[in-house]
Amino acid sequence: MVFRLGALAAAVVALAATAFSDPDEARTVRVGLHYGPAAVPAVRVSGEGVARGETNTVTFFGDATATARRGEIILRRDGEEIPVGRWADFAPTGREPWLELDDATYRGTLRLDVVGEERLRVVNTVDIEDYVRGVVPNEMFSDLEACKVQAVISRTYLVYVRDIEHKHKAEGFDICATGNCQVYRGVDSEQPLSDQATEATKGQLLTHQGKPIFSAYHSNAGGVTQPVDEAWPGSIRRNFPYLCQVDSPYDGEAGSATGLGWCYRWQHDVTAAEIAQRLKARGKDVGDVQDLVSASVTSTGRVRELEVVGAAGRVRLITPTEVREVLGTPSDRLTIEKLPTGFRVTGWGNGHGVGLSQHGAFAMSKAGYSYDQILGHFYRGVDLTDDYGRGEPRPLSPPEVKITAAQPPPAPVPAGAG
Repeated sequence: MVFRLGALAAAVVALAATAFSDPDEARTVRVGLHYGPAAVPAVRVSGEGVARGETNTVTFFGDATATARRGEIILRRDGEEIPVGRWADFAPTGREPWLELDDATYRGTLRLDVVGEERLRVVNTVDIEDYVRGVVPNEMFSDLEACKVQAVISRTYLVYVRDIEHKHKAEGFDICATGNCQVYRGVDSEQPLSDQATEATKGQLLTHQGKPIFSAYHSNAGGVTQPVDEAWPGSIRRNFPYLCQVDSPYDGEAGSATGLGWCYRWQHDVTAAEIAQRLKARGKDVGDVQDLVSASVTSTGRVRELEVVGAAGRVRLITPTEVREVLGTPSDRLTIEKLPTGFRVTGWGNGHGVGLSQHGAFAMSKAGYSYDQILGHFYRGVDLTDDYGRGEPRPLSPPEVKITAAQPPPAPVPAGAG
């Protein structure tokens, strides 16, 4: 049964039949927008489109509100409420190939599923290239070659987590829209320069032995990246020879252009009370914190394990991520100095330090390196392969890098940046 919201033309119903043609799954991606704890009770979908639900199909112009109520989606407009079942797919049918979801705009289709009884999971299914267009401006500075770099690694990361790691498969989508994966904001993020970079690299992936690589990247390596096995020991993201230690001397050159010089060389004071509070939040109570001891350091000077000594005992932080979070620092490549009321932490870089340094890549592009040279520098022994990994692989080689890393004085870490 087809319900009409407002005055609708019969032609719209015919358009609905083509709006959901079977996509080429290899060229599309399902992006989780709202899910898990972030699932929402209701959303507003705006535009000209059709909602095909489990039990009913609804065509609409303007706004339609979808609410999860007692295990079912209820669509509402102009006071009319229509139940459509536990799921509904929304697709545009007008001149514009997108729909608005609350205050954001997305190409492709929107899938709503009831989770529990009163919440909605929202997933955007979109063409891979349109997804990349919605990612690159959020992840890279405005420079054509640097945006080409980001387009290739964002596209590669997507295909890797979708087809190999299956990071979010159990949750009903391929990749999330936050920094836990890659920041994606749909049409609202698209820019002419990054669109040009996306088109210029269309379908290109980084591959190793014929498979998409785990194209890890981070903000700033502080002069040297770290091997993946040292960053995440024991995880599934290991034994990737292309994610090895690489000098990144251009990291310090990016600060003048980005205004983020502190990301390269920084200093952060943390009190003993702040550390004790963060430990308690993790269920680890050592009383008043008295000392910090670097129990294990990686080959690139990053603290792998940190022992916290307290009045009521001691505890060992056993992952670099945990070290960063407890100290409140932007990276784990650091040294620690004891102060009367706490500790002064001086360090290098921002992020986990694995794979490509975005600041370094940006500065290399400004220095005249091409995007494939930059990719060959940070990912060793990989190929650049067209047609989403189905084309002829082209081996990438690292270029000659002649500058040495800068040695500036440390800058304070801005509040909330650690």
